[in-house]
Amino acid sequence: MCHLDRHEEQAYQRLHGLTGRPVGDLNRLITLDDLAKVTEPAAALLIELPQRDLGGQQPPIEDLIAQVGWARERGTAAHLDGARLWESAAGYDRDPATIAGLFDTVYVSFYKGIGALSGCCVAGPEDVIGQVREWRRRMGGTLNGLWPNAASALSCLRQRLPLFPAYLGHARALAAALARVPGVTVVPDPPQVPMMHLLLAVTSDGYAAAARQLAEERGIWIPPGSLTTTDPAVQRIELSVGDATMQFEPGEVSEIFRLIIGSGGPAANAAS
Repeated sequence: MCHLDRHEEQAYQRLHGLTGRPVGDLNRLITLDDLAKVTEPAAALLIELPQRDLGGQQPPIEDLIAQVGWARERGTAAHLDGARLWESAAGYDRDPATIAGLFDTVYVSFYKGIGALSGCCVAGPEDVIGQVREWRRRMGGTLNGLWPNAASALSCLRQRLPLFPAYLGHARALAAALARVPGVTVVPDPPQVPMMHLLLAVTSDGYAAAARQLAEERGIWIPPGSLTTTDPAVQRIELSVGDATMQFEPGEVSEIFRLIIGSGGPAANAAS
């Protein structure tokens, strides 16, 4: 369920001729036992923290260390897709450098989590980063005049990095309240980082209509798009906790989703 495989159209295979090997099961985190079943030599182990498409799950720190150790024992590079490293560090109750330091290289996003302008950073040994710079140019990524993006990231790191423990605490309070709402399932419960997925007993059209109604009548914006599941009457959405979400008390958020379920659920659709 990693981002490279699900959201980048297998660019690493199409552009670089690399062969990817997903391990484990789509519905859970990778385990050390999954890695032990890989007997062919591996050039690199890629781990995404947290796993966005699993609702922000991440393995216990001991398991993470063991998985990176598996790579080390085999001379395999360990790369962290840490687009949400800031959330991950809060979940582990460790500073970002400690988590990133387990890996050879790490990617972080600027606009996710800390809310900066678009952009990213790749960190690692100087010789590796030298190659990254060359490949960035070959792939058309060397754009002029991007210093405002970097300045934005530095500013937002200073402003928001200290807030992630509070974001996590609020996410868990919201999850506890939402778990009591009929028709809402929290994944994972409790949240492991300041984000979660919600399974809603509502159709796709019903959810979109309820989201638009919420924006028009109460001035509260939630993305009207949802992720379909194997059940057409159940939708999956992502709830991230940041500055805007901190303005809502758990009871308010519960009431919002009661309205969504009530106005967009199967009973409402049958009545219409």
